[in-house]
Amino acid sequence: MQTTNIIIYLFGYVVFFALSRMNKVNNSQRLINDEGAFTSKPGNLIGSHIIGILWLGVVPVILLKRSVLKIFMGNQMPDISYILLYILISALIISIALRQSENINVKKQRSFEGFNQLTAAFFIRYFIIRAVFLFVYELWFRGFLLFDNISRMGIPAAVTLNVFLYVMLHIFTSKKEMLACIPFGLLLCFLSILFNAVWPAIMLHIGFSLVYELNIYRSYFYTSKIVRL
Repeated sequence: MQTTNIIIYLFGYVVFFALSRMNKVNNSQRLINDEGAFTSKPGNLIGSHIIGILWLGVVPVILLKRSVLKIFMGNQMPDISYILLYILISALIISIALRQSENINVKKQRSFEGFNQLTAAFFIRYFIIRAVFLFVYELWFRGFLLFDNISRMGIPAAVTLNVFLYVMLHIFTSKKEMLACIPFGLLLCFLSILFNAVWPAIMLHIGFSLVYELNIYRSYFYTSKIVRL
């Protein structure tokens, strides 16, 4: 990997790390916190995702001059056994997302004020932007960064560095989420290397995030509807 590319990656990561810190301070880091409460600053949340899309998506593609399609799809058809393994792993991850979201007991919330102030239009807009953000996030992490580092330092060192940087980005979240990033990051790297493409990591991350948040949204929606009745 050329020195210029290393500088681009380093600068890109440092700026995104600073943005993550800023999002924590501005309470625009998550749609739903660990207690199940929705964000009180939806505008900031949408804005932070758009900035992330531009910074991790548009800027690297222009500066690194990589083929997004090649990184996304790879250069060969995956073996059927890999596809079956991916389906099993995806089913397991989705079941974990459902279980974690159901562990948030929304009935114990003191009020639905935080949920009721968010419109249906906001949720539609958020979930679309969230999916795009996770697409470029994984394209950068498990696509550009991982494969460039593999060619420079080999698989073990590249994966170790990738997971470390991934975990450090979650230092501003809960300890539980930060620790969960270790096995999840390893899994995403493994799948990307196995398929020699980043689409497995992208689809799995988007699937986990949206299933988790949509299930909590559904619980809030029906519970708050019952309360109003």
